[in-house]
Amino acid sequence: MKLIPQLDSIQTGKPRTYSQTNPRLNKIEQWITSFNKSAVENWVNVTTTGIDGDEQADKKNHGGIDKAVLVYSADHFNYWQNQLGVPAVAPGAFGENLTVSGLDESNVCLGDQFLINDVLLEVSQPRQPCWKLARHWQLEELPKLVVKTGYSGWYCRVIEGGRFKPKTPIVRVTNPHPDWSIQRVHQVFHQSPANSGELKELLSLSVLSAAWKTTAKLEGGTHRG
Repeated sequence: MKLIPQLDSIQTGKPRTYSQTNPRLNKIEQWITSFNKSAVENWVNVTTTGIDGDEQADKKNHGGIDKAVLVYSADHFNYWQNQLGVPAVAPGAFGENLTVSGLDESNVCLGDQFLINDVLLEVSQPRQPCWKLARHWQLEELPKLVVKTGYSGWYCRVIEGGRFKPKTPIVRVTNPHPDWSIQRVHQVFHQSPANSGELKELLSLSVLSAAWKTTAKLEGGTHRG
């Protein structure tokens, strides 16, 4: 039986300072992040800059129009529970704003537009795991595992603002690039040579975020962004 896509949970957070021991350096370090978010139980307003009550600590690499909302699939939680060796992996475990079910990187495509109540989201890029994910879980190799599995999550821009709440169905309203799943985008971006036809085709898509286009052109080959 096919699972109907649903918005399971909403998380928002603001920058906070944490102290944590760096095992490699054997010293306590401070870091600022909005990774640890709190669940929103009721209706929440959404604008082109994101969800009310959510802020980014690193505005250079996070947030903005192309990365207004971060989405992650709960369908991966059982896998990560085993990999991380923890009793459970819950919504917000990957710092995401929206935890969804019935959708993942294999069936969500670049440029897809999804309607959640009256909010229209458009998929702009896969999520690139950074060091904060590793530090949160105290597992240095976690970003590499995310890249290897392709269980990255994805960013969305907000085409039409409005409001939504948890346990709301998700409806795909457009699918302009069915050949460009987030899974494929992730693979091509990280693995294709800079002069490959696939990468050139990907970079030609107007719906791809400006950040990923810039990073690919600057770095070529294996990318970060």
